[in-house]
Amino acid sequence: MRPVLSPAAQRLWRDPETLQLGQSPERAAVLCGLDERTRAALALLDGTRDRDQVLAAAAAAGCPPERTLLLLDLLDGAGLLEDAGTSLGPLALLSRLERERLAADLASLALVRGDGGLPAVRHRAAARVLVLGAGRVGAPLAGLLAAAGVGSVDVLDDGATAPADSGLGAADLGDVGRSRGHATRERLQAGAPSLVPGPLPRPDLVVLAPARAELLDDARTLVPAGTPHLLAEVRDTTGIVGPLVLPGRTACLRCLDLTRTDLDPDWPALSAQLALPSRVRPACDAPLAVMVAAQAAMQVLALVDGTVDPAAAGGTLELALPDWRWRRRSWRLHPHCGCALPSAG
Repeated sequence: MRPVLSPAAQRLWRDPETLQLGQSPERAAVLCGLDERTRAALALLDGTRDRDQVLAAAAAAGCPPERTLLLLDLLDGAGLLEDAGTSLGPLALLSRLERERLAADLASLALVRGDGGLPAVRHRAAARVLVLGAGRVGAPLAGLLAAAGVGSVDVLDDGATAPADSGLGAADLGDVGRSRGHATRERLQAGAPSLVPGPLPRPDLVVLAPARAELLDDARTLVPAGTPHLLAEVRDTTGIVGPLVLPGRTACLRCLDLTRTDLDPDWPALSAQLALPSRVRPACDAPLAVMVAAQAAMQVLALVDGTVDPAAAGGTLELALPDWRWRRRSWRLHPHCGCALPSAG
């Protein structure tokens, strides 16, 4: 290991012997008692020396080995040490411009995970995500995933781009009348040249982001059997993210339908009407749509990165205007659905 102090942690000196690394209270660490010898040892953490060489050079500068080891242990425990000898993995194959494009995301991952962020970068680069729908939610969602380093992002939406679709991340007024899917894929490729183009042979995850409510049933039929999938939509003035369906493990969309029917016997009739084409102009607040897209992207990345359990697994995250607070609603596997039977077997 060639220890290097995380470049993502800003160095803020409180006084000559007290160094704060990072800004946010959740991530920042404070090192106290940094005398001249210890500061000399700290300056050696530039990635050019292995651990033994750091100890030797620090000792030559007057810092005892036990103090240097304590410094290394403290920084490592705070997730602020990285290994400069770690392979860049998929980043090594990218152009300098692409590496710089992803640098901010890598710095964030390094602070969150404390491992330099490269393992998550590898997971993202290998991930294949299909977004069904390129309306006010689906288009910016696909753009966020591509910007965050997901290696393969495809969008399916044969609907014509409407004026209301412009200005939200993947279409402009010049695209009106064109296929929403084609317009979105062009924007994705332009913004993330390293994105793998073309249809996905089998996605790792599917996001259902129908531009209109009646398109949801058609989108559900396009999800390959056994593939995790996430719903992201705006219903009137409420943004919905979830459930994230992990087949056989968490509630599926049919489980939700059955639970709603238990609570409201009229739900099947309402659901059937929602699946029919409608002349009603759908309400979809632009900032709310982008917030739904961002929350959905965070849930996808949580699953891909493996950092935390996605909150949308077995639940829905809901934001109702004019409120600003996301609320979580839990959904259980319905006993009459049978979606968990394959995993039980």
